[in-house]
Amino acid sequence: MEPKKILIVEDDAFLRQIYSDTLQPEGYIVDVAVDGQDGLGKIKQGGYDLVLLDILMPKINGFDVMEMLKHDPEYKNNNKCIIFLTNLDNENDIKRALALGNGYLIKSQLTPGDLVKEVKMYLEKMSVPQDAPTA
Repeated sequence: MEPKKILIVEDDAFLRQIYSDTLQPEGYIVDVAVDGQDGLGKIKQGGYDLVLLDILMPKINGFDVMEMLKHDPEYKNNNKCIIFLTNLDNENDIKRALALGNGYLIKSQLTPGDLVKEVKMYLEKMSVPQDAPTA
C-alpha cells in the first residue's frame, strides 16, 4: 500500500517540526506550509490524504482558506480530508470549522501520540467508501 500523504499548514515552526517529526516515523509522507497563503496553494495543487489546517495564521487564516476552497469545485477531488488543528476552543469556532472541514482538533489537548491516533482514525474514516453500509 502506498504511504499516505499529509500536509501540515502551521505558522509556528516549533509545532510544524513536532507534528512532522511525530508523523514521519509512522510512515506518512509529510509536507508543510508556513502560512495560510502557502497552505492554500498546496491544497489547490492537491494530492493529500489529510490536511491539518491551523486557523490563526499570517496572510490568510484557516477559515478564509476553507471559504476560498469552497468556491473551487476541484479542491475536494484533490484532497481527501481537511481537519482543523488549532487552539481555538470556543463553540462558535468549532461549529464554523466543522461546517467547512472534516474535523476539529485542539492542539493543547493533544499529545504527539494522540495526534497519531487521530490522524489514523481520520484516514481510516476517509478510506471507507461514502456509500458503504455502516454497521
